[in-house]
Amino acid sequence: MAKVIAVFGANSALGAAVAKSLARDSNFMVKAVDPDGSGPYSADIRASGAQVVQCNLEDVGSICQVLSGCECAFVTTVSNFNNPDFMDEEIRQGMNIADACANSKVSHVVFNTGLHTIKIIGIAARHLVAKAEVEAYMKGKGVPLTSLIVPTPYEDLLGILRPLPAGQNNRWLAIPMGITSLDMISVDDVGDIVRVIFNNRTGHLHKTHSVCGDKQTIKEMAQILSRHLSPLYFQDKQVTIHDYQQLNCQFPWSQDYANMFDFYLRVDQRFNVDATQRISPSVRIRSFEEWVQANAGRLKKAFS
Repeated sequence: MAKVIAVFGANSALGAAVAKSLARDSNFMVKAVDPDGSGPYSADIRASGAQVVQCNLEDVGSICQVLSGCECAFVTTVSNFNNPDFMDEEIRQGMNIADACANSKVSHVVFNTGLHTIKIIGIAARHLVAKAEVEAYMKGKGVPLTSLIVPTPYEDLLGILRPLPAGQNNRWLAIPMGITSLDMISVDDVGDIVRVIFNNRTGHLHKTHSVCGDKQTIKEMAQILSRHLSPLYFQDKQVTIHDYQQLNCQFPWSQDYANMFDFYLRVDQRFNVDATQRISPSVRIRSFEEWVQANAGRLKKAFS
């Protein structure tokens, strides 16, 4: 009999990818939790065979209703940067999910966590801090947990890390990593890793996995994009953390992402591609170049 799994955060690229991957596995039935029920990924999620359900994340009772009949849950809390107090909101809603999982006696939760940048080096990447706080709360509640630390998604190139125009066919990659490699992975591959973890609860319970698909410098990323998206030509803009924050100062996430990259430069994340492949030997974790090749049409259209 198929296990019923609730996927919280299905209104995000990561949550949607997890919901779709689980829905393709006959071992699982998926309730994809979208607070509005009509988020940007809901149509694709339904097409994969998952059920999309609405839920008030401010109400533990509403979350418990969603969890009724569920044996497992995947949780990624969503950072709403348009809300100046989003970190408090994200922590509160994550704690509500933890309380509901404990009350509903869910047997396995896979949580997309982050490192606590304030406690580690004293700077606030609030979207990471919120997840670290929720993870600590889940552990305190005794939630049966597998923690997953996910690096920069390749898909962020279509959003927050979108290349900047620099002439007719020229594009800048303005990512403040200098000559340090950026750890990355595709959200679709994270979805497949989560599926493997849920299929082997005993092998992954009470463990933390830092997953990774590739490590590339920004210059190497630009070369890969140029190779596969011709006639577009990409270059590393070599911005500092301060430059990056100033370039994006019109966006509410600019300081948080600047602090995140500062953290990446100063603290070894210990992401390991080979270790990630060992977590899910049945899944082919794609390199950045493989992802660019597979999505060349979509990327050229987005960047042209």
